[in-house]
Amino acid sequence: MKKSIEFKLENSLSQQCYEQLQQEIVQGILRPGEKLKVIPITQRFNIGQSPVREALSKLSAVGLVCMEENKGFSVAKISEQDIRDVYKVFTHIETTALSWSIKSGGEQWQADIVAELYKLSLVECSEQKVAHTLWAERNYHFHLALIAGCQSPLLLNIRHQIYMKFDRYCQMSYQLSQSSLHNNYECHKQLADAVLQRNIKEAKKLMAHHINAPREEIIKLFQQHKAF
Repeated sequence: MKKSIEFKLENSLSQQCYEQLQQEIVQGILRPGEKLKVIPITQRFNIGQSPVREALSKLSAVGLVCMEENKGFSVAKISEQDIRDVYKVFTHIETTALSWSIKSGGEQWQADIVAELYKLSLVECSEQKVAHTLWAERNYHFHLALIAGCQSPLLLNIRHQIYMKFDRYCQMSYQLSQSSLHNNYECHKQLADAVLQRNIKEAKKLMAHHINAPREEIIKLFQQHKAF
């Protein structure tokens, strides 16, 4: 019984460490190329080396951390080639999952899209200043609702892993002025309408454009500030 409790606790600590480091990498708090030394992280989170190493290994598996023999762990660097590759792959996965969802999604899937769009509209159509974290959370759940009907756990798992790298680049260009939020809502509304009408061709076209709209701006930012 004692070993089981320790194992579950260690898994929980590892997951908490993983999620916190993931968030800090995606948000740019931990910079590309920055060393991730195990001992300082154990001291920061007040946990042992084993859960820290497990968390760093998981981050390495999804491409957010690099692990080099005799050099340890560091935050994955950014390159123009990787930005283009991530956008290309994510667009393909997202539009594929969307297409499958339109073909297979039922009434509950449709209801979830309507519900998530409404919750997102409360943020994107608000006249009040919006916290980025609130918008990001609702935007994520809306997009997840669109593809949740694909009936492929494997595809959704692959999508989740690619999304972490995709979101890292998205964070570089997020602007939460009211005008950009209102424009975002119009895009989201058009996308939801096409999906609910089961118009696969239009939905895939809108999704691809929505994903790739900021890509060149992100590449331009990278070229101007290669150290970030």
